[in-house]
Amino acid sequence: MASPMAVAFLTKKALEVAQDKRIRMLLGSIIVGLVTVIVVPLLAMVSIWNTEAGYSREIARIVFDGGPIPTDIDEELARYMEEMIQAFKKIDTAINELNEEGFDDIKVKSFFYILYFSEDLTAFDDKYYKGFVDCFVDIEDDEKIYSLLSEYLSYEFTDTDKQEIRNLYLFIKYGYAVTDEIFGTPGEAFNDETFATLMSEATKYIGFPYNWGGSRPETSFDCSGYVCWVYTQSGVHNLPRTTAQGIYNQCTPVSKEDLKPGDLVFFKGTYDSNNVVTHIGIYVGDNQMLHCGDPIGYANLGNSYWIKHFYGYGRL
Repeated sequence: MASPMAVAFLTKKALEVAQDKRIRMLLGSIIVGLVTVIVVPLLAMVSIWNTEAGYSREIARIVFDGGPIPTDIDEELARYMEEMIQAFKKIDTAINELNEEGFDDIKVKSFFYILYFSEDLTAFDDKYYKGFVDCFVDIEDDEKIYSLLSEYLSYEFTDTDKQEIRNLYLFIKYGYAVTDEIFGTPGEAFNDETFATLMSEATKYIGFPYNWGGSRPETSFDCSGYVCWVYTQSGVHNLPRTTAQGIYNQCTPVSKEDLKPGDLVFFKGTYDSNNVVTHIGIYVGDNQMLHCGDPIGYANLGNSYWIKHFYGYGRL
């Protein structure tokens, strides 16, 4: 069975032969139609368990509970989860050695969990785990903890890091209801007709190459330029040209449970940037996104690269 990436590769080669832009668009539309009707539903049949990284309710709950890890998920994600579970055991050992009453292990693990996706903490040996835990001893003020950990790890916490740590801590400690209140209620998702309109515009450009700073067909696109163009030109949402971070700032966060086709998927750390969010894609269902990679095409969110860089979902 052909994968979305294989289809995108073949599309690109076909587009290199075609010289007329109208022919390029027609070829792209034909290929996308085949992907949507044939490939995506088949992928949905074999994709039993949704995978993601970062602050994920499903993954976080399994890791904090110590497993078991489902057998039907991406191997790379399973490896990350196992590393986290083993790290939590080392944290428990360091906490037990303190022999302190009422020590908040959930807070320590919430900090570690979010930092795991920002820093390479997997290389820590036992003494580093002890030093990590020591930053929480007899300290209730989170800002003081941030300061101590920043010095210990040579890492600067962003506002986003702090918000993710808080959300995760509250979810693990108090459950889904509290977290839903934090996220707030996103606006109404696109209906089938609106999503079809969006996709009609978005699929015209499959196979177009990535071009940093590009924001229109004549120049081709970068990731945010592509999304801004598609949403605006389709008429479903006026989205003036901005960065992936700029688009994220206009969105309401959406949980995995509420994610719908037409929502947006955001990633961090895909290149060096002052912004937290560095890449964006359009969620099309079945754990797939359409985005401006190189070339523009579909990608499986269960891929280990996207898992490692996942940041969040949003709805305009």
